[in-house]
Amino acid sequence: MTGRVENKKVLITGAAGGLGTAMAHMLAREGAKVVVTDVNLDGAQALADAINADHPGSAFAFAQDVTREDQWVSVIEAAVSAMGGLSVLVNNAGVGGPLAFVEQDTVENWQRQYEINLRSIMLGTKHAMAHLRDAAPASIINISSVAGLAAAPGMGAYNATRSEERRGGKECRSRWS
Repeated sequence: MTGRVENKKVLITGAAGGLGTAMAHMLAREGAKVVVTDVNLDGAQALADAINADHPGSAFAFAQDVTREDQWVSVIEAAVSAMGGLSVLVNNAGVGGPLAFVEQDTVENWQRQYEINLRSIMLGTKHAMAHLRDAAPASIINISSVAGLAAAPGMGAYNATRSEERRGGKECRSRWS
């Protein structure tokens, strides 16, 4: 089956590896244009180049630190310009570790995971919403983790941020369904 997301315009954060890479390839194969972002611009650009080799003109890459609101604004503007709009936001960027039980963990580690795994979703949604409304029906997809449902030892910050993200994602899906 092809063309399931024909003409959709998708922004995927944290796309230079893992799930983000797989999603970008699949979405382009199914007819979408994709903007892939990552703090690793070389990785994002390599992904866009690989996608464009098979689906010319369907992928674009931009550097993005999802914790910075100013970068959300500029990346969304660049994505809209490159693709002619925005109809799907995939909040995929996430980070875990280092493994530490709470009595050995640091506030800085918790803050970093909160900023990347949770706050970035609010920032992305906030700045993408006007474009998503214009493209309705549109989608917001928040990637979470089973660690948000069943806690993993030594991963308190990750468990907490991925659990909150899951609840936020459910609210977003119900609103746009």
